[in-house]
Parts: sequence; C-alpha cells; structure tokens
Amino acid sequence: MTVHLHPKYGVNPTISTCIICGKEKNEILLLGSAYKEKAPMHMVTSIEPCDDCKEKYLKEGVLLVESDDGKVPSTGSLAVVKADAYKKMFGVEELPLHNIAFIKTGMLKEIGVIQ
Repeated sequence: MTVHLHPKYGVNPTISTCIICGKEKNEILLLGSAYKEKAPMHMVTSIEPCDDCKEKYLKEGVLLVESDDGKVPSTGSLAVVKADAYKKMFGVEELPLHNIAFIKTGMLKEIGVIQ
C-alpha cells in the first residue's frame, strides 16, 4: 500500500476510535493526502467496533448504521438491537455479515429506536 504524502502534513496520522464507544482501537492510520486537511488526533475510520464492543454488543445483537449509500454512515446515528428483534423488524431469518447492517437514513427514528 502506498501513502501519498499530504503536501503540508506529510503522513497525516490519526488514531482510530470505536464507532460505538469512542475509545481508541490501538490503530494508527497514516492518511497522507487522502484526508484534505490536518487529520484530527482521534477519528472513527471504520464501522468495525473495538473488541470490547464486539463482545458486549455484537455477540447477541446487530449494529444498525444509518447510511445513504449502504457504505458510509450518514448521520452518526446508530443503535444495537437484539438479534431476534432485528429478524422480526426486517422480516429476515439470517443476520447480516459481522452483525452490522446499514439502514436507510432516518429509519432509526421511524422504527422508534431514537427520538
């Protein structure tokens, strides 16, 4: 993998944080020019939760992430629901890959998970 250096900030590092709890994930990312400005010291860089949150929430639940395109979180709104509740809400038998599902922006409010 090649990192294209930022003209002003070089390798432009950031520490990845958990999308659920916000704690550091012991990962340093070298963003280089992929990030237009100076990268913040801490940043959510993926929807993959930390090991503690995987164990605490995703062992028996599903992380719902609002997204406009099914790839990138759109609002910052997310919730974890029990696996059985997920199946019932969405009328499915199978859980999503890694127990993480992207849903339409605004859907958490529609289904009453957030206000």
